[in-house]
Amino acid sequence: MKRAVAAGSLLCFLAAPPARADAEPERLERAPALVSWKRTLCLYTLCFLEPAIPDLRREWGDGAHWVLSWPIHPWATPPLDVPGVLGPTLILSPFVEPQLRLRPSTFRLLAGARAYAFPDAYRIGVLAEGAGVWGGDGKGGVAGVGLTYDLIERHRDTQPWTVSVVVRRAWTDAGARTDVSFDVTVPLAMFFGTRIPAPEDGGASSE
Repeated sequence: MKRAVAAGSLLCFLAAPPARADAEPERLERAPALVSWKRTLCLYTLCFLEPAIPDLRREWGDGAHWVLSWPIHPWATPPLDVPGVLGPTLILSPFVEPQLRLRPSTFRLLAGARAYAFPDAYRIGVLAEGAGVWGGDGKGGVAGVGLTYDLIERHRDTQPWTVSVVVRRAWTDAGARTDVSFDVTVPLAMFFGTRIPAPEDGGASSE
């Protein structure tokens, strides 16, 4: 048990952002509490391994196939609030996604972006995504829609940690196909801290 705690503490230390060499001790760069809490929770629950764990997709087109996919989201934009009664909160996240279709095996690569829309302050929302696809079974484009849920409060200094049900349609020079998946997304930027402005700049104290 002690070894597990020690290992988790080491991971938290390694994930912390480096402080500037010229910074005074009381002004060291440090993540806001919400960012630090999300990152620490990710480390202790092993969600930092999520990009290495494939999503399972069921695909229909030239027959039915199982597909393993590794969606990698490097970062996401800060939430953008649109004015209105239920003005949505918008988030954009680029991604690359290697895929492996099983039986017969075929490798593919997707690259594109996903947009989230959450009504006002609600955690449940919708998503839409578009991407290009290149692989052994054709090249073309992909469009997807789905329902999504943000697990933790949105904030300008945080990254969305979402679970989603996504339906995609791909059009390639080898034909069209449709797939559906249950998707867990943790942008890699989750594991990097965000600097708190110095007190004289109107920010919170780092103590």
